[in-house]
This record gives sequence, structure tokens and C-alpha cells, in this order.
Amino acid sequence: MIEPQMNSITAAIVDIYGEKNEGGMLCCTLETVNTDELDVSIQVMAGSISLTPYPYVEDPLTRLELSGALETLGHLQLDLVDWDANAFATVGTSGNDPAEIACLIDQTFRKMLRCPPDYALKVSTEDLS
Repeated sequence: MIEPQMNSITAAIVDIYGEKNEGGMLCCTLETVNTDELDVSIQVMAGSISLTPYPYVEDPLTRLELSGALETLGHLQLDLVDWDANAFATVGTSGNDPAEIACLIDQTFRKMLRCPPDYALKVSTEDLS
């Protein structure tokens, strides 16, 4: 994991897990381009992450494991919320430490969504309430 990406991810999601998100309706979108030059994004809410696009037919928890994204994060509590093959995937992350979620996001970008090690992020946060 590269320090600038982790710093960017951690800074981007801090409000999702802080007092600013009392109602739980803040959504942080992290966007980048993968090695196939396709736009990929991960949306982060207080209890989940959503991947778009989700270019696989396997369920997301299986795919996270097969890609190696969970190699150093095996103790995370993840739940399958919803997914549609070749469209999107939502994984429940409730009960996990925000720093671990930041690592999961980085590993997912690099290992599952095939982003280069030096990927650059575009970040936006909105209130969905």
C-alpha cells in the first residue's frame, strides 16, 4: 500500500465515521481509472462500501478473497448486502475500524479493480438525506 493513497482515503472518509455524519447519510465517492483505462469508483457510507462497476460474476466476498484484497485484512467483518454481476456490488462493513476500511478500499482498488499502484483519486462527499 502506498502512503499517499492511504492518506487520501483516510482523509476522504473521516467525516463518514465522525460527528458530521450523525444521521448516517453522508456518502463519499472515490473515483479513479484502472489499468484498462476504465473509470472505477467506490462509494463509502457508515456501514457499507459499493463498487461500480463490479466486473465479475462471483459474489463480491468471494471475489475480494480471490483477488487477494483480504490477504492482510482477514479479521474484517464483511457482509454481502447486494450485487449484480457486471454492474455493482455493496458490501457491509459495520463494526470495523475506519482505518481498516481505508485499507480495504485501497486493496480493493489495487487488487480487485486492477488500479495501478500510483492511482490518483477524485473525491466527493454528499449528504443523501
